Amino acid sequence: MIPVSIREMIDKRQFEHVYQPLWDLFNWSIFGYESLLRVNGINNVEHLFQKAREEGCLYELDLALLESSIFQFPFLENKGRLLFLNVYPSTILHHEFKPFLKRVVERFPYIENRIVFELNETKEEEGIWKDGELKAAIELMRGYGFYIAIDDVGKGASTLQKIIELQPDYVKLDRYFAQGLAANEEKQKMVSLLASYCGRKMVLVLEGIEEEVDLAQAKLLRVPAAQGYLLGKPGKLT
Repeated sequence: MIPVSIREMIDKRQFEHVYQPLWDLFNWSIFGYESLLRVNGINNVEHLFQKAREEGCLYELDLALLESSIFQFPFLENKGRLLFLNVYPSTILHHEFKPFLKRVVERFPYIENRIVFELNETKEEEGIWKDGELKAAIELMRGYGFYIAIDDVGKGASTLQKIIELQPDYVKLDRYFAQGLAANEEKQKMVSLLASYCGRKMVLVLEGIEEEVDLAQAKLLRVPAAQGYLLGKPGKLT
């Protein structure tokens, strides 16, 4: 249950962020962090976004979270590391998003080439992916020095078609492929195929690594990057 209205929560900034590391498996080092939302009294933040959609303020919530994530992230203490931010396609297409990008770049000039926008998928927004304006908006974002990722590939509505057409900088493979990877030959084949396809054009990130044996298998398959509780749980950065 969500006790307050979304607009009230946005106005009072009743939320915080934790950051989960992403690891470069070739050089064995942290190359970035994903910002994740936490709200007191709410275990499933997806319900929060659903309520925001119902209240007609999903864009306002998305924007507030993006800005606060950037503001709270210690860029200077994490030189060279990227910040991964989740965003809905509908937010990217909103008429106020372009002015927001301009404002953020002017306010935080040090974030150039340090932000990766992860495109979230929902059934409600599936049609947006077919909108030609989305590709144009992505090119605009790249023009401002931002990178693009497609999240949860292999789950739900994610398709290879989106990867081919949008050519993201990062492809985040759903945790399903990490679970039991070492014992599942079919998963190994698929992960290997995607790693080969991405090559040097895109960075494949395997999400949900929780077991050492699956991490070892990912390395054998030449997966360049990974994320998961084994590598680091979400937490505060100081």
